Amino acid sequence: MLALFNNVDDATKQLMRSLKAAGLAFTAVAVHYDGELPDAVLCPFTTYTGIEPVGDPLFFDEVPVPAWCEIRQGSQTYGEILRDGLAIGRIHYEPNSFRQVESVDWLLPDRTLGHTDHYDRYGNRYATTYYSSGVAYQTVYYGPGEWEVEVGHTSRVVTMRSAHSRLTFETLTDFVSYFLDDQQIATDRVVVNSLSYPLFVMRRRSPAPSTTLFWQEPMPDDVPGNMVTELESPQALERIVFCDEQLRRKVAQRYRSTAVDITYLSHLDQFADKHGYDPRRAFTLTSTDEIPALAELLEELPDVRFSVAALTLMSEKLHALGRTHANLTLTPTITHKQIREELDKASVYLDIDAGAHVLDVVKAAYHLNLLVLASTAHAKAPDHCLTFATTADLKACLAAVTTNPLDRTSRLDDLHTQHGPQSTPSDYRRLLAPATNP
Repeated sequence: MLALFNNVDDATKQLMRSLKAAGLAFTAVAVHYDGELPDAVLCPFTTYTGIEPVGDPLFFDEVPVPAWCEIRQGSQTYGEILRDGLAIGRIHYEPNSFRQVESVDWLLPDRTLGHTDHYDRYGNRYATTYYSSGVAYQTVYYGPGEWEVEVGHTSRVVTMRSAHSRLTFETLTDFVSYFLDDQQIATDRVVVNSLSYPLFVMRRRSPAPSTTLFWQEPMPDDVPGNMVTELESPQALERIVFCDEQLRRKVAQRYRSTAVDITYLSHLDQFADKHGYDPRRAFTLTSTDEIPALAELLEELPDVRFSVAALTLMSEKLHALGRTHANLTLTPTITHKQIREELDKASVYLDIDAGAHVLDVVKAAYHLNLLVLASTAHAKAPDHCLTFATTADLKACLAAVTTNPLDRTSRLDDLHTQHGPQSTPSDYRRLLAPATNP
């Protein structure tokens, strides 16, 4: 089975974990490379350019810069490359990292963007995007391998160049289709999780609908156009698997006569066997001192032990709370090892700070089988937490689950099934395993 993805994002990783947990054999291919490629996932850009996932992330002060330049990090969310006091470049960081380089913008003398160098999680400069009047017109991918790959953003043409050869493809769809043939990857049974290039590729290749779409996104508005096209006149899709039962019912109700099988599977989330924790301990990892509900929770739940940590130093605002509330423990400059220890000790993770998601800790807490509670306004991973619109509702839930083990178990079940009943590996195999001859 081919699992064809647009890129390797969190949803893709979650789907791959589910397929593996179900015991299904598949070849994973990502259309795009954006700096990360898990083991055993293929990508045409890395295969042809020879980029390998080896090395360490590039730290901001390790960026190669011209002579007589300096790198400076101020109060901005990006670093600056200065020459004679003027900014000639900006360094952008990987999300949920401490100044690990994702890309570097280089500015022209008129202060407009000239080109952007892209760096992967292993410190490789793997591509450069070129701009004209601030508009990207070409990205070139390169590495130690035989080929360079050029993608024209206006023309959509993809060109592969080596010292002795040149191959041209009219679209990225053609390029990916060529890659599948070149690598001899079978496409008789295919799973995709995007209505973009993976679907376009299979529309081009499928003699009959044989592709399964896993829909892992919300659908706040109407049914997406590419999905409507397949539901009304299937070209590639044999089946759509929704990971949200409410969405499945919505689409099935509207397209009752479709030939596409509309079904449901939950992700096969794997939860840690949590034991030895403090049932009255709640943990929060924050990047800000803006934690609106904290003071009220501390005051009204004196028997709950709150632990708040940060990767950096903490402000006087938080230290003042720590001095006046014996049930608050503060840990500035916390290490990764200490974060794991806090997650192991806590019963509840509170996602109530107004800052960014730090180290994907909400998702980590979810899979470590903590009960994750969040304020609706600040929830960083809504699919991995129970959200509350008011502090009063959050407080009531927290009070219940930290005093009654049955309440905690019940709310954990609510958390794990908030989008539908939990599926099993056999459910996946029944749907996706190849048919066997009697």
